[in-house]
Amino acid sequence: MIGNGIRSEEGHSALILQAIADGGLSFAAQWIHDVENIEEIAYAESLARVTDSDGIVHTAGTFVSLLEQQDRWFDLDLRMLDMVLSALAADATLVLGCNLSVASLSHPECFAGIVSRIARQPELTPRLVVEITETYPLTGAAIECVKMIRALGCRIAIDDFGSGFATPESLLQVASDIVKIDACFIRDNRPSREGRNSLSYIVGFAACFAPSVVVEGVETESQLEAARMAGATHVQGFLLSKPVSLTQLRRPEGTAGMRGVG
Repeated sequence: MIGNGIRSEEGHSALILQAIADGGLSFAAQWIHDVENIEEIAYAESLARVTDSDGIVHTAGTFVSLLEQQDRWFDLDLRMLDMVLSALAADATLVLGCNLSVASLSHPECFAGIVSRIARQPELTPRLVVEITETYPLTGAAIECVKMIRALGCRIAIDDFGSGFATPESLLQVASDIVKIDACFIRDNRPSREGRNSLSYIVGFAACFAPSVVVEGVETESQLEAARMAGATHVQGFLLSKPVSLTQLRRPEGTAGMRGVG
């Protein structure tokens, strides 16, 4: 059983890598909405997709861990950054978030590639939100890279805060503009003896470090209300908008921007 599982993973990994090599990498975009007025949009997160030779679309959750295990994550991050920068250059109305892993930021060659790509197009940086995904602890070289990216004019978001390596220590290490609360906290929002709930506490904590706090994974009206009551500034989830291709992306009426962020 274990052997079959390993062979299956190897086969899936080979399929994904071949699809990427053949130009099958793309991304879908999902809006981040203002919690008080969901028609107001902050930006859209870019979510990696791979289309294989059979036309099957694979979401990031099905292949990211495999790429990590084979040290192929760096190539994915650079390709995604290139696509996001190209999209920003082609449409002056777009504001996009691009996920970059701590692993990539810690890798000297990838670090240099990321910074040089962003620095070559300074006119795009005000519309680029770099979302830091912490598959490894945020330390050393990665911290310096984040500081450099922010100094270039990009906004920094700490992604999936509260899960994995995205810990309170992360918020102490770098200045961030946005903290994105992991979806597990809206799905399992527990009451406290003081009459508050766990979501309120983690949103309040995050708000001490960044002017914008996004609650991820909002799928019901009650979850939207919970995020609002917890003090979040923004929300993201299927209740409000689903990931779509750039050609399908249409901004609702309202102004883009994040309160407290220049």
